[in-house]
Amino acid sequence: MITLKEIGALILAVIILSFSNSFIDYNLFLSSLVFFSIILVFYVAGKKFVAWYVESEEEIKILTFQRYGIYERSYLKTKVPIGLILPFVLSILSLGWVKWFGVLESEVRGTKARAVRRHDYYSFTEWHLALVSAAGILAMFILAILAYLANYPELSKLAIYFAVFNMIPLGGLDGLKVFFGSRPLFTILWVLNIIGLVYAWMLP
Repeated sequence: MITLKEIGALILAVIILSFSNSFIDYNLFLSSLVFFSIILVFYVAGKKFVAWYVESEEEIKILTFQRYGIYERSYLKTKVPIGLILPFVLSILSLGWVKWFGVLESEVRGTKARAVRRHDYYSFTEWHLALVSAAGILAMFILAILAYLANYPELSKLAIYFAVFNMIPLGGLDGLKVFFGSRPLFTILWVLNIIGLVYAWMLP
């Protein structure tokens, strides 16, 4: 189930991603809006499906930054929406040559009532969190293949780039959750990312 708040975050994400992708050539903005809308539909659908399967609830949000150190007091008073700020800053400072596609994070919580009904006990581990996070990345690879077969190479490349950025083990991005939940799964996804990048660079 997706909420109005999540839909608002996804609309913002599509606009930000499209801006970052089309900073050098604004003629790409409209096509970027369409492509990133498709990308986020696949991304969210993959994560929501696996979240439902492991009996949990997932909430999609704009990526935020609050903790800046290892100490307990190393927190900002308010969360900074880094997912909105970073793509703008990098695009402007680099004149569009540096793009940042990591704009979303998600909060996943186990659903106690459903878990108790099915397992007679409640257990939601980092492994389950890793599975939910990995689902969005795997959905990007599926989309990349489908887009290539449908002769949309630009959509295929953007899906791969989106997967790579979100697999960075940093902050609230999927990569960090997969890293702590399953190192083998993290390794497999990065191998797929590297293969995908090589493929994307070979496309015209």
